Amino acid sequence: MKLDKIPLKMDFLRRKLNFIRKTMEEQEIDLWLIFTREGNEDPLAQDLRFSDLTWRSAAIIEQDGTRTAIVGNLDAEAIKRAKFYDDVFGYGSEGAAPKLRQFVGRKKPKKIAVNTSFDEGAADGLSSGMRDYLAKCLKAYSKRFVSGEDLAIALRAKLVPEEVELVKKSIHECEKIYDDIEEVIKPGKKDRYIHDFAHKLVSDRGLTTAWMADRCPSVIVGNSPMAHLGYHNDTVQKGDFVKLDFGVNYEGYCSDIQRNYFVGTENVPGGMKRMFQTARDANDAALSVLKPGVSGYLVDQAGRRLIVKRGYPEYMHALGHVLGRSTHEIGPLLGPRWPNRYGKQGEKPVQKDMVFTIEPSVRSKFGTCNLEQDVLVLTRGYQELSKLQNELIRVG
Repeated sequence: MKLDKIPLKMDFLRRKLNFIRKTMEEQEIDLWLIFTREGNEDPLAQDLRFSDLTWRSAAIIEQDGTRTAIVGNLDAEAIKRAKFYDDVFGYGSEGAAPKLRQFVGRKKPKKIAVNTSFDEGAADGLSSGMRDYLAKCLKAYSKRFVSGEDLAIALRAKLVPEEVELVKKSIHECEKIYDDIEEVIKPGKKDRYIHDFAHKLVSDRGLTTAWMADRCPSVIVGNSPMAHLGYHNDTVQKGDFVKLDFGVNYEGYCSDIQRNYFVGTENVPGGMKRMFQTARDANDAALSVLKPGVSGYLVDQAGRRLIVKRGYPEYMHALGHVLGRSTHEIGPLLGPRWPNRYGKQGEKPVQKDMVFTIEPSVRSKFGTCNLEQDVLVLTRGYQELSKLQNELIRVG
């Protein structure tokens, strides 16, 4: 999933520097060095007002918050006009190395964070060639390089209050569209029709989907397999269990919600009720653990154990993820300890001011039930941002 196209608002960025500085202090990082160039731009360059630069360019943030840019001479004025960097140094035919070496040598850092990460794609923007260049340029300091992964998480995943409000508005818009979608979930309708109808509602409201349009919403009828796709070309019938996974992008901030439906007026089968209730209870079990400082895998574990204990198969994905300016935002994963799939993402602690999805799966012969909801982590727990679904919604 691609990062957002809209840059972080400057006011938000300046305030998020406090999150970054705190993380640097905790990890005793002296400098955060974002090294980028044309053709393989660092994913964080846009947020840091360091985008669309031609030559090798270094953005440096110090632990005290001072910001320095070292760029090709034709890019220097553009960076100055952004009014984010305290000092901007341009270079000519000598290349970036002399000024970069001089700056770092003057600071004598013990730790330099660079954007390399085994698990987090958005924090892995330093290409192999650029890393080699840095290692040669800063030979005396190359063994002091550490991953800037947690600094990237502080920038992207921790939200200031105004960002939380934008996420809430995105959720509200998503829920309004969900309410309107229900009128077309009826016997005889194709899943593709429901998918396309949702797109019309999104367009009519001047919004965009939270992820790739051909996969958003995902409409799953009956026991068709859950997947990252829009539809299976199934036809809705009476008695079907139907699930939608959908979100919208509102002014650069995303929502991600799933709703579950029963088609028809007859009694809901007991097995379907039990599947739904187990999903509801698994969400609640996970939420009872969610709070700052708890490792993500423990939140996942609470929901996963309940589902398996009730005789359902273990779901083959994480229970939840960070939500913000991207749907699958960088940050702690509420996921199991599967190192070959998730690395150490589930070991990272939940933090205050992060928004998470909660979405364990319960699979039966009727289909796969996910009661995905969006929640904000508070000092002592969480706040529900999306409406709870406490019973199957009857349609058709």
